[in-house]
Amino acid sequence: MKYRAVALCMIKRDGHYLLAEHYDEVMGLTLYRPVGGTIEYGEDSRKTVIREVKEEIDADISEPKLVAVIENIYSYDDEIGHDINFIYEADIIDKAYYERELIKGIEGEESYNAIWIELSSIKNDASKKLVPDGLMKILTEEHDSKLSEVIHYRST
Repeated sequence: MKYRAVALCMIKRDGHYLLAEHYDEVMGLTLYRPVGGTIEYGEDSRKTVIREVKEEIDADISEPKLVAVIENIYSYDDEIGHDINFIYEADIIDKAYYERELIKGIEGEESYNAIWIELSSIKNDASKKLVPDGLMKILTEEHDSKLSEVIHYRST
């Protein structure tokens, strides 16, 4: 695996976050991840998060704010992965998205469901996991919506 830079968007509705849901057969877990994707060469993370949300769920977002950066080194399928994740918060401009319980998304060639889910329902269920590693800590602890630290998370 190569290292990659990723921009992800946390979108919130009444204590629920909009997260892409995916069952990972290698890990045997249902994974939840914010909408977003890989930063293209020459593109900054803010532009990436705007583009990725539009490409994946066909939604425009307003004024994304950088809240954290997570460097994540992990083992997956007998390989080492290394991601640098730029975590943004933003609102969807079209308020109709907030009324939908399920939003169809597309990541490359694969489709997925994005659902509104409370973090406690992931945290309290061993068959579920929020990725990237370290994001649960950021979202469940008090922060002032200003980038205050880079979190280095190594699971290997």
